[in-house]
Amino acid sequence: MPIEIELKLSFPADALPEIMRHPLIAAAPSEREPEVLDNTYFDTPLLTLKAHGIGLRLRQQAGGMVQTVKCSTAQSINGLTRRPEWETLWRGHFDFSAITDEAAAALLTQVRDELVPVFTTRFSRDTRRIQPYPGARVLAMIDTGLIEAGGNSAPIHELELELVEGDEDELVRLAEKLRKTLPLAFENVSKAQRGYQLATKQKCETNTA
Repeated sequence: MPIEIELKLSFPADALPEIMRHPLIAAAPSEREPEVLDNTYFDTPLLTLKAHGIGLRLRQQAGGMVQTVKCSTAQSINGLTRRPEWETLWRGHFDFSAITDEAAAALLTQVRDELVPVFTTRFSRDTRRIQPYPGARVLAMIDTGLIEAGGNSAPIHELELELVEGDEDELVRLAEKLRKTLPLAFENVSKAQRGYQLATKQKCETNTA
């Protein structure tokens, strides 16, 4: 089962230039060209997937559309999360055959025909590769953009540290180094969680209008 391990930090909008100038970021080679990512998150009208800790996303990026399923069974602590993740190329329909978590695959298959867009995110991403020590690799992803649901929106200003190879404790050490000189805060709420908050707010406003 593929596991995503990442540590998320948030920052004020005006801190972006300072972050890009930081020696650890500025000296890190680019993993890929900066890109704009358009994402649509799906669920049933009753938010069945959310209730079971499952996230379903379609992402438009260079090279095509990608379907991503994530399962969240534990709360993020000091920005650090570990969660199963499955990515497959989008071929015009939802395909859950690659998901090795039987309960998640069964639920997704059961509600497939009920799935509708719930919220979107659109952000630019600059990805840098940091090698804390030989054999270790961390991707530092600087994201800036918007989350939108109905008429509501919220900004995205995040630095994500994703472990590719090595010891996950290195994510914490790297975050602490950055936080000593940058206005970064541990972020325990994911983009998906924030999107659901906006979608729920929009539904409440519609129901009370």
